[in-house]
Order: sequence, then C-alpha cells, then structure tokens
Amino acid sequence: MDALWSDDLTREWCRSNLGADPVETFFAADSMSSVRGVALSDGRRVALKRRRASDRVLACAQAQAIAWQAGIDCPALLAGPSLLEDGFWLSAELWRPDGVPEPPGDAAAGYVSLLRALISALGDCNPDKFDPPPPWAHYDHTSTGRVWPEATDSRWDPESPIVPGDLRRLAGAARERLAAEQLPLVVGHTDLNGLNVRWAERPVVHDWDSLAGRPECVLAGILAVNHVELPGAGAITDVAGTRRALELYQQARAFTSTEIELAWAAGIWVGAYNAAFEHLHGAGAAVSRQLQADGADRLRLAGC
Repeated sequence: MDALWSDDLTREWCRSNLGADPVETFFAADSMSSVRGVALSDGRRVALKRRRASDRVLACAQAQAIAWQAGIDCPALLAGPSLLEDGFWLSAELWRPDGVPEPPGDAAAGYVSLLRALISALGDCNPDKFDPPPPWAHYDHTSTGRVWPEATDSRWDPESPIVPGDLRRLAGAARERLAAEQLPLVVGHTDLNGLNVRWAERPVVHDWDSLAGRPECVLAGILAVNHVELPGAGAITDVAGTRRALELYQQARAFTSTEIELAWAAGIWVGAYNAAFEHLHGAGAAVSRQLQADGADRLRLAGC
C-alpha cells in the first residue's frame, strides 16, 4: 500500500466498513478522485476512492445506487462515502475488471443508447445537487479572467501558458455560446468513453463522479465528440462523426435549432479541454490536429 492509503484512518475505515484490512495495491489512478484497486485480507478485491470534501460526492453515490437499481450495470457500492477526519470522503466499490474498452458494433449507437438510459434512470435526481460540474463540463463557471474554471493543481490547469492561444479562443467562443442560453437541466454522465465504460454482456459504467446537471443537448454534444476516446489514445470525432452521433441521439429526443447549436458548442468546449491536456502532458496531438482541421466548421455549426 502506498503512503496515502496505508494510514491508520484508511485501515480503520476498511476494518469498520468492510470487515478486513487492505493488504496490497494493484491499481492506482489520480484525477478527480484518487482511486486504488486494493486486495483485502479476506481475499476480496475492491476499488477505494478518496475525494476532496464536496456535497456532490454524496449525490453521485446516491445516483450510482439509483442507476444500479434501474438496471444500469456498474460496480456495486460496498461502503461510504464516509467523511474522514482528514476532510476527505472515502468509499469502496466492488472491483469490476470485466469487459473491453471498445464497444462491439456501432460505437456511436451503443454510447447514445447508454446515455439515454442513464438520463432516464436518473430522471428524479435534482441536478442542483451535482454542482459544480466536472471542469470539462463547467463552462458556466465564475472564475474571473479565465476561459476554463479554476484548477486545484497546476498539472491539471488548461490555462497554463503552454496551451496555445488558438485553443483558448476556440473554447472561449464555445463558452460564450453555451452561456447565452438557459435550458432545463437533467442529470447525466459527462465522460462516457473507453476510459470509463467496459463492454461485456452489458456496458459497465464507471467514474460516477463525472455526473453533472447539464442541458440534455449539452450532454449529447459532449458524448458525440468524446465517445471515441480510449485508454492511452486521446481522440474526438470529426465533423461527420459528430453529426451522425447527434442524429442518432435525436431519433428518440428531437432538439430545437438552438439545442443543436449548443450541442456543437459543448463538443467544441470538451474537445478544446482535451486538446489542452495534450499540450500539458505531452500525450500526443490527435485532438489538437482535429480541431485545427475543423474547428472553424464546428464554430459555424454552433452558431458562433
């Protein structure tokens, strides 16, 4: 176990809530949450998640339970979230390694169907409980003088001077278009792609901290652009792929002309955010190249 996770608070929490000690870490990831795949002393394997204190953590956990009860396949929440003395929330989920990152058949159709099912399952959740949204969906932030919201760590701050100015301008134009409208909010997942979904008999949905209350067209626009991302392979759809995904979504829920523009703007916003991290972390440039090639077309489709 690494130092952050071998402290007495974590061990005592595991004993009290899971009835066993953590003995080995076999997986580690740090982003919005700090996640460890942990083997327990009784042989079980779980995912422990540590987050900074925020009421939205509870809303996301409750939504995960609601979705599971509604038939959305996801890791079962075993314990928590519990607020520890150090000010962090800690929870445990069943470790679910099953499935593959790429969906069988038509990826766009599979992800569109999944997002629709999630929004339906979470229809009774209060969107206000999920504030603030994850930064890649938080275009309506109030951070003065910034295109993107405040970051807790410079490594995760797209406002870094390393990020090219043309990406800031692209994101700024999309943000202005998104902020110009006030539409009803629904609760949905803002990061459905190969990083957070595993495809088995049914799609298994992970990363429930990425839920947010956003207009449905915004959630569809993010999905249309971002569903092609895979582990270690950042990507967004081209204009034709984005249009097709939005058309698939509208087979069940038609959008107004304004909603269609906002869907395109949301795709620009998340695409520019992802491209910024290519520059911050040196992780390829596929998204940046795509936006250089078709950013102007996307802005036109967004009404910018």
